[in-house]
Amino acid sequence: MRSQHVSLLALAACGVAVVFGCGGGGSQTAPDGAAPPDGATATGGDAGTTIGDARPMDTPPLGTNVVVHLVPRAGVSGMMRVNFAVPLAPGQLSDPASVRVLLGGAETPSARRALARHPDGSVRSVQVQIDVAIAGESDATVEIGQAGTAGDIPMMPVADTLNPADGTAGPRVWALLPARWLSGSGVAGPQVPEADVAGTPLDAWRTLCDYAEYDVTNFIGQMSDTAVWLFDRGTTAYRGYARRGDLLTLETAYRETAIYRAGITGTGTATRIPIAPDDAKYHYTQNMAIHYLLSGDDRFREAAEAVGRRTAVVWPSPGYAGGEDFWTERSAGFGLLAFVWAMIVSDDAAAEFRALADAAVTAHLEDQELYPVGYADTQARCFAHSAEAHSEGFGYWGCSPWMSAILADGLDAYATERGGAQAAAARASLVKLAREIARDGLDPSGKPYYWMGVGDGQGEVDDYDEHWGEPAYVVALGWYHAGRNDSALEDVARGLVAGLAANGGAPHMRSFNWQCRSAVATAFYLQ
Repeated sequence: MRSQHVSLLALAACGVAVVFGCGGGGSQTAPDGAAPPDGATATGGDAGTTIGDARPMDTPPLGTNVVVHLVPRAGVSGMMRVNFAVPLAPGQLSDPASVRVLLGGAETPSARRALARHPDGSVRSVQVQIDVAIAGESDATVEIGQAGTAGDIPMMPVADTLNPADGTAGPRVWALLPARWLSGSGVAGPQVPEADVAGTPLDAWRTLCDYAEYDVTNFIGQMSDTAVWLFDRGTTAYRGYARRGDLLTLETAYRETAIYRAGITGTGTATRIPIAPDDAKYHYTQNMAIHYLLSGDDRFREAAEAVGRRTAVVWPSPGYAGGEDFWTERSAGFGLLAFVWAMIVSDDAAAEFRALADAAVTAHLEDQELYPVGYADTQARCFAHSAEAHSEGFGYWGCSPWMSAILADGLDAYATERGGAQAAAARASLVKLAREIARDGLDPSGKPYYWMGVGDGQGEVDDYDEHWGEPAYVVALGWYHAGRNDSALEDVARGLVAGLAANGGAPHMRSFNWQCRSAVATAFYLQ
């Protein structure tokens, strides 16, 4: 790698921001979700600066009450400890004690605990446990901002509410939250409920993303094939859950994320994931971070930290050194996502993962401005690399319009959490990426190229219709961050969504995984 891209592990040891030099102040999240100590900043902010957006704030306020639907597994009845967590929007709750639970309209004793904090210091999610006499499906109402008066019960280890204890079959009692609450909280990133765009052009993913066809049962039947693990199955399903709020997507997300964690061995940098242990594109922390924020199971937070550290070993220098140096937007994107989501939930190492994320973003933004050497457009730039670096024989420099979605996802999440100048730089990068793909990433018919040249009129025609959605997402993201007033970007994004609706297909599980992961957020940015 280029000499200026020093080791990520060395930068992590520094424990501070590195985008503008290894001298800024970094802070750690207080243990157990407590508020940062006096004089400290919450995770994601720099001392003395305005903490950045916790998420794009284009969704209605969540309100103060959420109905949680309880669904016991077959054969489960009697008095049960029910465990779940309620994700929250920034600024919604500062003290987990100000939460109470009602069963049948009457308050019931509960246990409550904060799970991580938003950059503004507010509670990101609150874990809740209640004892319920199970005799079928029922509802519990969680009131946010109301101190309980019915008394507290001791928090039970989450493993004790599962059967088996590793969670691979799920909890004894499922707890379903409404899609509007899940999407509005931003727990799985920016989303809008599927029902809110029903019947509009932005509903294109409803048919494409067949969660029943590619559910956990089908995954288990194919899991010996490494390809079906690609693109982070857990996050793909959790994003479906955020859009739908149904048991099908929750069960798939919960169980597959538990399967992923259950296969992890070792600790620290010696951590090994269950498949492809030396391949960056299989290293995921986002799935386990979301799982933690929806369950309070500390094992998933710790596993996210462990996989984040391992990612820094298998993807140690995220910059591109030019020529045939192996580099793809896919590996770079999953590397950045691993650091950002470990940072989001870490109870004691947020500064370590922030430094890793800072270093990765610094490298990516430098590369975006440098390559291809001699390309002078300052407004439209992708993350260009040679086709040989991408293990392709096309013979010219370019980018992958569809793999760019994964790196864009990471940059957007980073900006949301990091704030300040770092966020502004990452968002400006996304705008340039969108302009380049909108200009050079489509063939004469308007279909995305499989591989695109940079300002040279070249591109590789895609023989399939499995990559409409990812470029739509990238262009929509750039349009949003450019101020939502660039009609050329908007037209391209909406045209790609229309192409997805008319032509898109997901004929196998791997295709489903990549098309239903990042791109389902497109509706949020174009709504």
